[in-house]
Amino acid sequence: MGGLLETILTVYKDYGGGSMTTVFVLAALLYLWLTEEKKEIRLTLVYLTAAALALFFFPLFAYVAMRVFLEPGVYYRILWLVPMGLVTAYAGARILSMIETGRRRLLAGLLIALLLVRGGSLIYKNPMVTKAENPYHLPEAVLSVADVMHVEGRDVKAVVPAELLQFIRQYDASILLAYGRDALVQGWNNNPLYEAMEASPVRSFAVTDYAKQQGVEYIVLRTGTPIVGTKPIDEYEFSYLTTADNYDIYIFDRAEFAQEKKAEYESLTDPGREDFYTHTN
Repeated sequence: MGGLLETILTVYKDYGGGSMTTVFVLAALLYLWLTEEKKEIRLTLVYLTAAALALFFFPLFAYVAMRVFLEPGVYYRILWLVPMGLVTAYAGARILSMIETGRRRLLAGLLIALLLVRGGSLIYKNPMVTKAENPYHLPEAVLSVADVMHVEGRDVKAVVPAELLQFIRQYDASILLAYGRDALVQGWNNNPLYEAMEASPVRSFAVTDYAKQQGVEYIVLRTGTPIVGTKPIDEYEFSYLTTADNYDIYIFDRAEFAQEKKAEYESLTDPGREDFYTHTN
């Protein structure tokens, strides 16, 4: 039981990150619990919010949830039931409404705003936030790779490096993937093709064999990826098509559109290209 409580507290702490948001929510909830008189507000913002929090921290519920319908790694999603922004904003508005003079109300509003700003962090300092490269707000490499693989009027199936997984289908839904973002979550991935793709070095037989088994028509590898095997990828029915934004794209020779695509990109194929292949016995 002690270990479960520790897990719950760790999840709650990680959910709040380095900000004071969760503290503000608890303070706002307590304030509304003591001062709010409207029954409908108490029901929706106070009682239901308190119930969601109580459920989250209740060990028996957490035990059942983590074993029946939620993985331990995503137990934090219970906190999505808590309308944190709404509760905090409403509590702040109630506090300001109780101040009679405009000047004091302005000063109190500035103080609350300052506390909220200081209690959080600037999102643009997050290393995962980057300046948009195009109107789609997606990495430019995603557009380049997807445009090469696109076949008008039909779906295609591809396997791509991990960093492209979450973006490809946002740009082109006709590109089906052998596995999705679940492969990036520890404990969720059970696809041997993902392991073959992310291995270093990549084994040519393994990646092409698993790709064929799963009906993949395109294999996309990072340019410079070391490849080992008794034969290069090209000799396992996946021909090099072209390179797009530092990604090498291979096409399945028996795909219905393979010859058309090869003819389209023939002029862009570099005959002197180095594929970083190493022969092994």
